Amino acid sequence: MTSIRCILVNYRTPPEMLRRCLASITGSAGAFSAVTIVDNASGEDTLDEIGTEFPQVQVIQSNRNLGFAAAVNLALAGTGEEMVLLLNTDAVLRPEALARLAATLEAAGRGCAGVAPKMMSSAHPGIIDAAGTVMPGHGAPFNRGIGQCDLGQYDFSEEVAGVCFGAALIRRELFSPGKVGPLYEDYFLYFEDSDWCMRATSQGYFFLTAPDAIVDHVHSGVIRHEPLDFKYKLVELNTLKIVVRTFASRRRVAAIVASRCARLLARTFIRRRYVAANLATLAEFTGSLPRLLCERRALRTLRVTGDGHVFRLAEGEDAYFDTVGYKPHRCLESLIATYERLLGQNEPSAGKILAALYGLRQEAAGGGPLPRGKYAELLADAPPCVKELLDCAAQEIGRGAQD
Repeated sequence: MTSIRCILVNYRTPPEMLRRCLASITGSAGAFSAVTIVDNASGEDTLDEIGTEFPQVQVIQSNRNLGFAAAVNLALAGTGEEMVLLLNTDAVLRPEALARLAATLEAAGRGCAGVAPKMMSSAHPGIIDAAGTVMPGHGAPFNRGIGQCDLGQYDFSEEVAGVCFGAALIRRELFSPGKVGPLYEDYFLYFEDSDWCMRATSQGYFFLTAPDAIVDHVHSGVIRHEPLDFKYKLVELNTLKIVVRTFASRRRVAAIVASRCARLLARTFIRRRYVAANLATLAEFTGSLPRLLCERRALRTLRVTGDGHVFRLAEGEDAYFDTVGYKPHRCLESLIATYERLLGQNEPSAGKILAALYGLRQEAAGGGPLPRGKYAELLADAPPCVKELLDCAAQEIGRGAQD
C-alpha cells in the first residue's frame, strides 16, 4: 500500500473547521494516511483538544508564525512516505478522494510530479474552486476553473500547469535537494505552490488532474478576515518574485516587472489606493532584487525546458471570482467559457446554448436588459448554479442599463 503523509498548516483555524478536515483525512478509504499539523503559533488551546480526539495526528508547535512555505518545509523534514498530501485546514476530502489521487499519481509514472483534485466551493454549491492551476504569460497565477459552474467541463484527467497546495498530492522525493527542492520560504503566503510547480516543469516534470477526486473548500476560509492591504501586498510582491525567479525569458521578465511596477506607482500617486502597501511592495522588491537574480541564475542551471508549454496550457482560461468578497462572478462570460470548453469536448447541446449566450452577450453590449424569456426556456433543464448565475448577470446588466 502506498504510504502517504498529509501535512496541514494551522493558524487559528476555527475548531469545528479543523475537526471536519481531520475527520475527512483519517476516515479516508483505500489509502493509508499519517497526518502532521504544524501550528504557526496560534496561541490557542484548540490543538490540545484535537490531539485528544485524533491521537494519530502528529502536532509540531512553532513558537512563531513561520508562514505557509516554511511550515510545510518543517513538516517535510521528518517524513519518509512516498507521497505527500498538502491540504488546507479549510478543506474536506470526500470519500475515496485520497485513494483516487494516489491511483492517478501512481499510474502517471515518475515524470508526474503531482496531481490536483477537483476542488469545489463549500460556500457556493455547484461552483468550482480549482481544477489545477494556471500560469499565464503575464505572470499572475490563478486557480483553473475558479468561479465556473461545474457542468463536467473539467471532468477528465489532463495536464495542467500546476497544482494548488490547498489540496494536492505530490511525490515526496521531489522536495529533496537536488530535485525540485523545498518550498521557497521567502513567500510568507501565496504563490509558493506556483513557484514550486514552475521549477518542477522547468526540470521536465508535469502535473495532472484527478477530477474524480473531490475536495470541498472554503476559499480563504481561515485568512479571509485578515486586513485586505496585507493580502494585497503579498499577492503583488510574490507575483514579482515568481516572475523574476522562474520565468525563462529575460525580455518577458523585464516587461512584466516594468508593467507591474508602473501600475503600483499609478495606484499610489494617481488613484491613491493601497498607498502604504504599494510603497512597501516596491521597496521590498527592490531590496530583494539582487538576491532574486542570483536565485534565478541558480535555477537556470537546472532548467531543461522553456515556459512555452506552461503558457499554452493557460489559453482559454480565466478567473471568474471576486477575491475581495470571496464569491464567484455571476456573469455571462463565465457561462460562455464553460460552454466553449464543453463544445470542444463535443457535448451535443453545447453549440445551441453557446450560440444563444453569444446572442445574449451582444444584446447586453447594446445596453438593453437581457430578455428573460429567451434564456429561461433555453436553460430550463440546467443545474441551479447556471440559472442563478444567469439571473444575477441579468440583474446586473439591467442595473447598468438603468444607469
